[in-house]
Amino acid sequence: MCAPELAPVLTHFFRYSYSEGVVPNSWKTAFVHPIPKKGDRSDPSNYRPIAITSLFSKIMESIINCQLMRHQLISDRQYGFRRGRSAGDLLVYLTHRWAEAVESKGEALAVSLDIAKAFDLVWHKELLLKLPSYGLPEKFSNWIFLADRSIKVVVDSACSDYKSINAGIPQDCMLSPTLFLLHINDMLLTGNIHCYADDSTGDALYTSRANISRENVAEYWDKLVSEVESLLNKVSDWGRLNLVQFNSQKTQICAITAKKNPFVLSPQFQGTPLAASASIRILGVDISNSLQFRGHLEEKAKLASKKLGVLS
Repeated sequence: MCAPELAPVLTHFFRYSYSEGVVPNSWKTAFVHPIPKKGDRSDPSNYRPIAITSLFSKIMESIINCQLMRHQLISDRQYGFRRGRSAGDLLVYLTHRWAEAVESKGEALAVSLDIAKAFDLVWHKELLLKLPSYGLPEKFSNWIFLADRSIKVVVDSACSDYKSINAGIPQDCMLSPTLFLLHINDMLLTGNIHCYADDSTGDALYTSRANISRENVAEYWDKLVSEVESLLNKVSDWGRLNLVQFNSQKTQICAITAKKNPFVLSPQFQGTPLAASASIRILGVDISNSLQFRGHLEEKAKLASKKLGVLS
């Protein structure tokens, strides 16, 4: 809640900032606190950057973000950063979809995509060019302060010099998640693909209530591989146009099936053959090719046992 004395002052300031397309320089500066993750602490990539930005900036961005979300600009296939949706909802949807195919004596071919540094490498120019296509006014595009941003790294009480940032979505900004979703929204038009933020899962499937011959199964396999390859090619083309890099080495593919003979065909992604694995990891959950979670649960049980052993 805002104090009654401050509300009219902030309202006037926010309206002026938006109508003129200007923001204070302090809003464009973030103080980054590196938090160590697992691994070698001498490796900069093993740190998670936590950015602190202006409180007034957050208030105004929050107001604008609420207006954006009311217009339902984001694809229904996007589950991340959206009220009333969660990672669990996407997992339930995908596993139910694949289970229906398997129960009808069909199969599914699922692929999980890895976007390299998804938020850090967003191309500002392309993002700003996309905003008018959503019906957003020119004032909004002018107000978005992606350019002329800078950061200072803070460790204990020591600060680095200012460093300019010319790419990526700023951290700790209320608008950043929505801007990222708008940036990758058209990727979801490339085919049957669902996302939780940047975690993307594509698939192809067939259903068959009747018994089919071995030869027909092979034809279905060819069709599934062809559909997935087509999807991957479109995603790759989208990535090139938007300067988005996909890590083909971390891309996983898995044949969801109840049949005894596993998939033997491998689609290609960016020139790399993708060998079907026995499981696929989606949103941190390992799902086997028979839609079982036993391996994932056993891994979590072992981890919990180790932690309990430390406490005892």
